[in-house]
Amino acid sequence: MAGWLARLPVRVRLTAWYLGLLAVILATLGSFLLLRLRADLVAETDQVLDTQAVAILGDADAGARLETTPATGVAGLPAGDTAAQLLSPTGTVLDRGGPATPERPLLTPAMVRRVLGGHQVRAEMRLGSLGVRYRVLGLRRAGHGSPTVLVVAAPLSDVDRSVDRLRLLLGVAGPIALVLAGVGGWLLARAALRPVDQMTRQAGVIGTHRLHDRVSVPDAADELTRLARTLNGMLDRIEHGLVEQRRLVADASHELRTPLAVMRAELEVALRADNLPADAAEVLASTAEEATRMSKIVDDLLTLAHRDEHRLELTLAPVDLVSVASAVTTQLRPLADQGGVRLTVRAAQVPSVLADQARLTQVVTNLVDNAVKYTGPDGGVEVRVWRADGGAGLTVTDSGPGIAAEDLPRVFDRFSRLDPARSRACGGSGLGLAICKALVEAHGGRIWANSTPGTGSSFVLTLPAEPPAAAHQTTP
Repeated sequence: MAGWLARLPVRVRLTAWYLGLLAVILATLGSFLLLRLRADLVAETDQVLDTQAVAILGDADAGARLETTPATGVAGLPAGDTAAQLLSPTGTVLDRGGPATPERPLLTPAMVRRVLGGHQVRAEMRLGSLGVRYRVLGLRRAGHGSPTVLVVAAPLSDVDRSVDRLRLLLGVAGPIALVLAGVGGWLLARAALRPVDQMTRQAGVIGTHRLHDRVSVPDAADELTRLARTLNGMLDRIEHGLVEQRRLVADASHELRTPLAVMRAELEVALRADNLPADAAEVLASTAEEATRMSKIVDDLLTLAHRDEHRLELTLAPVDLVSVASAVTTQLRPLADQGGVRLTVRAAQVPSVLADQARLTQVVTNLVDNAVKYTGPDGGVEVRVWRADGGAGLTVTDSGPGIAAEDLPRVFDRFSRLDPARSRACGGSGLGLAICKALVEAHGGRIWANSTPGTGSSFVLTLPAEPPAAAHQTTP
């Protein structure tokens, strides 16, 4: 039960606890009112019985018999089911009066003995065939002979009706009060938690590209204010750490470019030597290949660092996306033929887009290269160019193994390798799709992936006719 409650929203739990506490309070208060009302009404009945018992005793001392009391009541008791008895010390009925007086004694022998001992006896009992409840008073009556016991009784019907009426009112008003209190509690909880909802919405949109954003701090000096300040302090530390990390990556990438370029140049010179042994040539060629791969990784890291710092410059010019797709497929067709992959292009007339042609070619090359490498022999890769709203779109579809649904959100993460086949053996660094995402978004476009395991994957990008004005641009 506790685990189930813990999974409910906070406002639901607050409202539930509030209603539970209120229900206990109402139940306790209602029980107290019922008991208090009944006690007060019974006390009033006892007062009437005391007064009338004294009157009956006075009449009896004057020689009047109970049987001769007026029909309006036993010596002034309320008309109706009233009763009075005169009992002997043994409990025998000596005299009685009132329309509802039974023939059997109203007091038990133990009560009679108690009264004869000088004590008043007050009790409740049921009389008649209907079992009507009566309030009974027993008093000792001293006479010339043996003492006797006077018993007077009055019905508690009015008391019960009053108590039942109050119980009915509480039974009706209680649930209504709980419903109204529940609605009020829900509204109060929602109002109290509104700053939390606002902080949640604001924190939900803060990502790596919006680390400068902060959550709103409520004006009140309460727990929510401290929470907002704590969150903002945490975001400050995260932003500072991420900025330092990006700066380190950018600086390291920049510093590595020159020595790698020198290394590649020296390896190329060494490979041109005429008297180079075969073993040494093989080692140098492998080293040159690794140096080239490292240079590409460094360039990719520098591109991502510039994008993170909003310093990625684009040389914008009208670009025909169909021409870019055709050029890339022509360049990669030998790789596709070598792997037994059919590479096709399907293009429609689309408007030119204002873009950096080199960067756009890099994006399409990465997408097609990935599709070819991860599609098995006798598979196919199709590059389709189509008209998008206000721009152009491109889709690269393969018949490879596909990507699991739980892995799709991570395909564009940096250094992400979701398939064991997508390893270093294929020459991948895990940065290709991240580069594609960064470059497409720098152009104001979108890129996403669709995949069904076992049937293949599709990578789709759309580009607007013109990139956003906020992009860092240079025009040739």
